[in-house]
Amino acid sequence: MITGIEVPLELATLLCAACIAAGAWAGHIRANRRLDPRLNPLRDLMKAENLAEAVDLAARRNARRAVSHAVLHGRIDQLAAFRSVWNADTNNQVREHVAAVMRAGLRRGDSMALAEGEGFTIIIPGADERSAVHVADRLRRSLANLRLPHLGSDARLTASFGVAADRFGDSDFGLNTRARRALDAALAKGMDHIVPASEIEEVMLLPAPTPSHVASAA
Repeated sequence: MITGIEVPLELATLLCAACIAAGAWAGHIRANRRLDPRLNPLRDLMKAENLAEAVDLAARRNARRAVSHAVLHGRIDQLAAFRSVWNADTNNQVREHVAAVMRAGLRRGDSMALAEGEGFTIIIPGADERSAVHVADRLRRSLANLRLPHLGSDARLTASFGVAADRFGDSDFGLNTRARRALDAALAKGMDHIVPASEIEEVMLLPAPTPSHVASAA
């Protein structure tokens, strides 16, 4: 009996079998749709040839990152003015103290060397230009919080940085030259500036302005 209506046993069995068959057919269709490669946007991702290519690309990127590095050429702005005022011992003490503060803000593996006068050079392995600029900005903020009795209680240290990072085919000499040019551009702006090499190189690569009609007429 189904819903109060008497149905022969054979018909009830047939109806149940039909419902089971319909459910199985619908499930089969859904399973085929899930497995249909045309409906799967990631169907080729796990193919051996594509997976090998992706792994190789990631390995090449990691290898380039491992051998690449950035160079920061910098200068402590105030030390140039006081270099002729302090004696040699005071000058060296101030330089070493400032250098220790900057080294404390570097990562393990980074290296810093003091240059003649008030300059310094920092090598940052595995860094691109953007991350190197962030390092320079962090060092600049650390120096701003440093107070030296030699400069007076209200004096604030500032630093100028030129930043360059590896491009394809850059030699160490070329990288250092680009960083020094960027430092020259930072010093030309005044004190407390950071200039990435790409910034001045983009300006150098801009097309020359077209002459105006007024200038041509004159």
